[in-house]
Amino acid sequence: MRPFLLAALVLVSANASAEGQIASLINFESAAARPTTPDGETNVTSIIGANMEYTLPENISFYGGLSFVIGEKFENAITLGSRYYSATPALQILPGIPMWSFIGGGVSFLDETVYYPEAGFRIGISDVSRLDVFVKVLNSSSDTYDKHVMVGAGLTF
Repeated sequence: MRPFLLAALVLVSANASAEGQIASLINFESAAARPTTPDGETNVTSIIGANMEYTLPENISFYGGLSFVIGEKFENAITLGSRYYSATPALQILPGIPMWSFIGGGVSFLDETVYYPEAGFRIGISDVSRLDVFVKVLNSSSDTYDKHVMVGAGLTF
């Protein structure tokens, strides 16, 4: 009898934590600082991303999709990441426009794997749309992508 009760408890708690939101996330990032490689290249100029984001009620989100790198050569990649949002709005810009802070990280599978931490703000511009403003630091074993500081904005709808 105990295994059935445990299984029922796990099923109910898994169902309760899985009630989240799915949204589209489109972002644009530009290089604020990009070092020159030993070959004299500065590859990453900007990144455009098209992702799907799943946000849990616990203020944690997971996203994944495609990224397109614009630079000395064009590349595309699969990107996966996660963010943790503040439970209550950090600021109230105008009445009815809350702003949450977030930290997160992710990975992009370009020619070389790129890892990044990120931090930023999510601004509630309407009941269904959010504007993200963030900073990322790209880290990779390749000089082409390593030590890039990216500043970006995104729209979730």
